[in-house]
Amino acid sequence: MDAPDVNDRPTVFVRRVRPEDAQTMRGFLMGLSARSRRERFHAAVNGDSPKLVGYLVSADGERHAGWVACVWGPHGEQIVGEAGWNVVNHEAQSAELALSVLDNWRGSGVANRLMDALMQGARNAGLHHIYGDVWDANARMLAFMRRHGLEEGWDEPPEPGIVRVSCRFE
Repeated sequence: MDAPDVNDRPTVFVRRVRPEDAQTMRGFLMGLSARSRRERFHAAVNGDSPKLVGYLVSADGERHAGWVACVWGPHGEQIVGEAGWNVVNHEAQSAELALSVLDNWRGSGVANRLMDALMQGARNAGLHHIYGDVWDANARMLAFMRRHGLEEGWDEPPEPGIVRVSCRFE
């Protein structure tokens, strides 16, 4: 989807993801560049994978929560960004987060709105810790995470080339 000029962009709204978003989620994933999909999933993934689409739209709000940033386009609702967290340690109430925005919507504030919803949702769910893994070469995402209160050094990264950023909720 081509994004209009920044001054002519449609209004973005953020809401919880729903199972009926499968088709629009598939379109969103196919609209991400190969680099963006690799940055989001840390691997080359097929955006048309029914398993991946199913996972992203099947958030229950307790173990896995997800949000989408949408606009109304000529063919109905379109997803321009998605974010979510997945509880990885129930005892510690710790979750991993992830976020992606269509390349031509970067810099528009969509990621900030998604991150705000994601962090508030994590607090509301009673999580104590949230983290994300970022490629060390992705300086823009590392700076974004810092602006949202996630810092390096709390946890060891899972592999070379990855920076783990995290925060703990009081």
